[in-house]
Amino acid sequence: MTAKTTYSSCYQCAYDCPITVISEGEEVISVAHPDCVRAEAMLEQRDSERRLIRPQIRASSSDDWRNVSWRDAISHGAKKLREIRDRYGPDAIAFAVGYTKEVRPYLQRLAYSFGSPHYITESSCCFGAGYVAAAITLGEEYSYYLGPSRANVPESRCRLVWSNNPTESQLPFDRHHLITGAAKVPTIVVDPRRSPLAERAAIHLMLRPGSDGALALGLAHVIFEEGLEDEDFLAKHAHGLEEYKRYVKGFTPELTSEITWVAKEKIIEAARLYASSRPAQITISPTATVHHSNGFQNHRAVLLLSAICGNLDITGGNKPSGNRLLGKNVSLREEKLSEHGKEMGEAEFPVFTKHYGQGQAMALADYIESGKVKAVFSVGMNLMMWPNSKRLERALHSLEFFSTSDFFPTPTVEAASIFFPAATHLERQSLIIDAKGRVQYRPAAVPPRGEAKGDTELVFDMAAALGLDNMFWGGNIHASFNERLQPTGLCFDDLPADGKSVPVEVPAIPDLSYEQNGFGTPSGKVEFASTTLEKAGHNALPVYKEPYWSPISTPEVAKDFPLILTSGGRSANYTHSQGRFLATLRNREPGPRLQLNLDDARERGIEDGDRVAVTSPLGKIEMNAWLTEILPPGVAHAFHGWAEANINDLIPDQGLDPISGYPPFKSSLCEVSKSSRTLS
Repeated sequence: MTAKTTYSSCYQCAYDCPITVISEGEEVISVAHPDCVRAEAMLEQRDSERRLIRPQIRASSSDDWRNVSWRDAISHGAKKLREIRDRYGPDAIAFAVGYTKEVRPYLQRLAYSFGSPHYITESSCCFGAGYVAAAITLGEEYSYYLGPSRANVPESRCRLVWSNNPTESQLPFDRHHLITGAAKVPTIVVDPRRSPLAERAAIHLMLRPGSDGALALGLAHVIFEEGLEDEDFLAKHAHGLEEYKRYVKGFTPELTSEITWVAKEKIIEAARLYASSRPAQITISPTATVHHSNGFQNHRAVLLLSAICGNLDITGGNKPSGNRLLGKNVSLREEKLSEHGKEMGEAEFPVFTKHYGQGQAMALADYIESGKVKAVFSVGMNLMMWPNSKRLERALHSLEFFSTSDFFPTPTVEAASIFFPAATHLERQSLIIDAKGRVQYRPAAVPPRGEAKGDTELVFDMAAALGLDNMFWGGNIHASFNERLQPTGLCFDDLPADGKSVPVEVPAIPDLSYEQNGFGTPSGKVEFASTTLEKAGHNALPVYKEPYWSPISTPEVAKDFPLILTSGGRSANYTHSQGRFLATLRNREPGPRLQLNLDDARERGIEDGDRVAVTSPLGKIEMNAWLTEILPPGVAHAFHGWAEANINDLIPDQGLDPISGYPPFKSSLCEVSKSSRTLS
């Protein structure tokens, strides 16, 4: 048998790194991939004996699964969806997607074609809030990570890195330019933990989790007090500046230090370094700053530092990302949504739903418990991403219909009534349109195991069974690729069948483009006071508020749960909850861990490696104690994504950010005690 070479991409996370696959028939012989442990596990993911490769149905969530054919599973699912729509209306059905992200435009199209306004994704607690905060403050051109904030820009004279840990989160990990360049470019790191990057930084601002907004306002106070702002830029391009300046005047270094736990001398030093080292670049996490009950305004406060110092749209600062290569939007949102009712969470979080273009998934439990939603059709959904996850788990079990797809028997699969086995990235086709100009048709390198299919095939098959073939290119996936490719100037036949990528030139944006075009906000300026927020009934300024649970806002809760709980720090071994069934990764990181300061551990009689109980007002989980000095006393950090110890079970779902609807994953309260059980 002749060996076949396929130029593919890895989807062990969402970066789509290029890989080369050598195969013979149904077997993969070798894979050349970047130096990444998650990529090393891709063959085990495909071949694992624990992988689910047959469609399954059960009458209720308490019944045993029975294997069925793919055709019967699709037919059964379509029949149930039609019945529920006929009985309650199409808005009684929600369409949800987690990973993979490849299927999103098609599932959104399916929801609207079917008649439902309820399309929701994991972006309801990842990336979306930061995107919207930037869009309404600076304009949509800056909404993608505040421009290319992680780009290696040699012209930068200073980097203000806000909650990024590339050693664990981004290729090439410990060789990332933020790490290797810290000795050459003065770097300020804002992080509650002393990360490898923080250790290399000129200044580390180890703040109390959830106090990011206060720190940003305190830095702004120093900049204005010492006359370090860019007066010319602000005079021409700032809206609401005087109101903002009056507000930040109260955030003296003394008060900011009290709120954030950062020494006032360091606050002053960092403000002076950033403001006097132009051009300077803010490198900001897409999620860490917004995973708080006050995260949206905190994120805005950080973004505005770039405007105060005139570091927007200049080489070496933060340039717009408006010239990103994007495919055509085929979701039908503009064409169809107005025909339907309000989308999920629109009444509570209208700024988020309008500007991000989808419902707010954090409202799902409310919608199910109130009877508004009777069924959920999902692809790769993960119930563990919701705060107070057990509540949503119970709600999903109560549905008349809940389907999902995955590789392994996750908690979400266990709550479903229909299961569709998913094809891995080695077994499914996809269209890749990279923002930087890479266009690629990724063919299946090998056939799927069992009856697994790609997520796109699942949606197309369900659309056909629902009588919506006419909305799905007559069932022709390659025709859909053709439509999505239109902005690139390519068509599907231009893309090599073996998966080789085709480069498309993306023209650079010239510096100071705002001088001709303004900023993409209602005022055409940088909005220190947001007209969008004011119109929606929120404070127009990036006001600071204490987290929902904190020693200051809820001393009655802190009395019994005195440790500040932050969670979700990345691990190079796992992408969120993925990979926990793979020995390749489990051998490197065998179980759930809680990082605890040595002083806090000593006070509680806890030693390194002990099994500990982590509790909040919502319940208890058990983890493995990891004693460390990288955390300040009074703070505990839990890694997320473990089904046997889901930290989100302890996070309140009543403390959502009032603008974005985001949960307080990174600033809550807990207590830790030694468990009587021995950790296996």
